Amino acid sequence: MGVISEVIPVFTRKPIFGYKAIAYSSFGIALIAFVVWGHHLFVSGQSELANFLFSLITMFVAVPTGVKVFSWVATMYKGSIRFNAPFLYVLGFMELFTIGGLTGVFLATLAIDVHLTDTYFVIAHFHYVMVGGTLMGLLAAMHFWFPKMTGKMYSESSARWAFALILIGFNVTFFPQFVLGSQGMPRRYWDYLPEFTTLNQVSTIGSWFLGVGFVWTAIYFLKAMRSGPKAGDNPWESLTLEWQSPSPPPHDNFAVTPVVKDWPYEYRQTKA
Repeated sequence: MGVISEVIPVFTRKPIFGYKAIAYSSFGIALIAFVVWGHHLFVSGQSELANFLFSLITMFVAVPTGVKVFSWVATMYKGSIRFNAPFLYVLGFMELFTIGGLTGVFLATLAIDVHLTDTYFVIAHFHYVMVGGTLMGLLAAMHFWFPKMTGKMYSESSARWAFALILIGFNVTFFPQFVLGSQGMPRRYWDYLPEFTTLNQVSTIGSWFLGVGFVWTAIYFLKAMRSGPKAGDNPWESLTLEWQSPSPPPHDNFAVTPVVKDWPYEYRQTKA
């Protein structure tokens, strides 16, 4: 989420909307996340009171998370958006993480969780949140700071194709698992009933696209490090401090100590 909040202002050429709200909501998510562990135990025999409290607290995670998503969308509104690879992964993050969050409401609802516990619905939800969210954020960061770390620029067209493969492959892989879980297919079993075959085959085909996207990403990153064009010190025209040093940064980062005069997200001062 920190990566997403760093990348969006650069590629929308707008200051982040609700900066303090985004910062405080991070603490809110971290604090609430420490006390929601009981939502894994709804059918384990814990008391009805505990079930109710953990259900309520789990749903409350949506409040600070919703603050972040609203602020990100508001930042994009009427922005001069540049659809470079880092920003595409930001959009991928928002799509996958939002689906993961919305499906979490089903699992936090006691009556529904009784049916969905230990099914492939949980598998799909987990991957949309932890892999779709975390992995998309990681790939956004890798593409954003790659020129700074290496001084080289990767192929933008290759990055966009790889993003398309990863996003499509991920959804084709894991979205059918929501359906499988809602139909009762359990997880942690090595086999499944014949009526689940088609959706499992679709999921397998999606994993092929996902794998090709990852391999392609590794290839153009390695190629860029070896023979890619020079990126320049600040190819994204970012205002944050790390982009004000040479790429890659020299020892100690700066030849002289930089003097910070402006807010690092004041993109109204630059041309779109």
